[in-house]
Amino acid sequence: MRTVISITSLLYSFLLINPFEAKGQEENTIAAAQGKHYLDLRIRSIDKYNSRVKHQQEKMLKKLVKKEKRYADKLKNTDSLAYAKYRQKRPTYDSINKLVNADSTTIATKSSKRNKLIDSLKGIESFVEKKSDKQNLSSAEEQKYTTKLNQEKSKLNFHTYLTELIVKHTNDLKNISNQAGVPGFKDIDKQVFYGKAKINVYKDIEEEPTKAEDKALEYMEGTEGFSSSMNNAANSEGGKSMQSFTGNEGNTAISELEKNGFQTKQKLQNSLMGKFGKNLGPLTSNIGKQITEYQNKEKDIKNDLDLAKQTKRSVAHLGNTDKPSFKVNPMRELPFWKRIQKQYNWQVTRAVIGGQPALLEGSVMAGFKHTPKLTYGVGIASSVGLGQNWNSIHFSFQGIGYRAYTTWEWQYGIGTYVGYERMYKQAAFVNTKENTLTTNETQHNSNSYSESALIGLTKKYNINCKWSGQLQVLYDIWWQQKGLNSPIIFRFATMKK
Repeated sequence: MRTVISITSLLYSFLLINPFEAKGQEENTIAAAQGKHYLDLRIRSIDKYNSRVKHQQEKMLKKLVKKEKRYADKLKNTDSLAYAKYRQKRPTYDSINKLVNADSTTIATKSSKRNKLIDSLKGIESFVEKKSDKQNLSSAEEQKYTTKLNQEKSKLNFHTYLTELIVKHTNDLKNISNQAGVPGFKDIDKQVFYGKAKINVYKDIEEEPTKAEDKALEYMEGTEGFSSSMNNAANSEGGKSMQSFTGNEGNTAISELEKNGFQTKQKLQNSLMGKFGKNLGPLTSNIGKQITEYQNKEKDIKNDLDLAKQTKRSVAHLGNTDKPSFKVNPMRELPFWKRIQKQYNWQVTRAVIGGQPALLEGSVMAGFKHTPKLTYGVGIASSVGLGQNWNSIHFSFQGIGYRAYTTWEWQYGIGTYVGYERMYKQAAFVNTKENTLTTNETQHNSNSYSESALIGLTKKYNINCKWSGQLQVLYDIWWQQKGLNSPIIFRFATMKK
């Protein structure tokens, strides 16, 4: 009977406790999987950023080497003393360019500098190791993320080191140029300025999280132990530095301080006991309260002073910031693909009695932003016939063509538009003798195609955070030769920001 009761109790305990244990193991497994997924995404993003920065530095240095050679030739022919100073400045752009493709050993020498991004990812790595099943996690898998993060950290620090060398040498050339008055530095300064700006854009792209990263991070933040892992990673160096003041090392340090005449807590307590006796409880409590109040006030004052100093440094930095010696074009700070503006537009034209039907024309455009105001681009368009009127609606293919345009934006979203368009009609795709003969051909309206020269005004308006709209009122210069009822065209466009 006792055996039956014991078995029943064990089964009841198993059914009661095991679901919670299984649920906890399942949560740990999901948390570890989300952590690994997040690390994979972030490492891939950092690796892509490092590749982009390396490519940009190679491209920038390749141009700087040529510009520096021309600058040195001008300096040699103009001022021999300044040229002698230039020869002493090292490293040059050429020597820096040779470091871009350095081996892993050279890159690793610059990896000692701390990196907040890598430190936070190491905190997530620690969190994953805690949540993972150690029996199913091999030592090689444990070291995979550590090794990869250290490699990415080395690359990040090495790229920063190269950028610092480029800036240092640029400043040296600037000082020589100001003293000698030799032309040619402006091109170097411009190249370095825009090169650094593009690297900053790549950094902003890398720091912008994807939806998958947000989802994984959101799950981990709601899991037990995540905050402590991140705090331990953030304070890792602080914890190491505090070890010298605790334990056996702390006792040795305290005794050394007392020998040198410093006032320690133990020495102060012995002195108080000699004056007030052993019963120091009330006295210690009052002193502790006063010290706490004093420390709080001192902390507030220190925070205010630190804030004031930080504000002063910021203002001084802004005041001492060297303005570029050229007019900055913000668009040149962006990579090429960031300067492409996508545009979709459509328009409807009225039917011509006894001629072409009402047309619905749509197009896809790609514009290159030369400056924040000037954009030019090309696109493709297609035309669909709708019929002569509402009583005789008939859909038909009317042609396909291309467009070229230029826009100049003024203020408040108002700008000008100039464009050229050619639409190839249906007859151009049917090679028959009947379709090639017509009696109404003009210079800009043949049987196979029609041309348009457009000029007009545009008004831009906001749709949402990703898209903006544009209303275009255009005048077709060749409208009469095409037999249109009106030269005015209303066109609606949608552009991606």
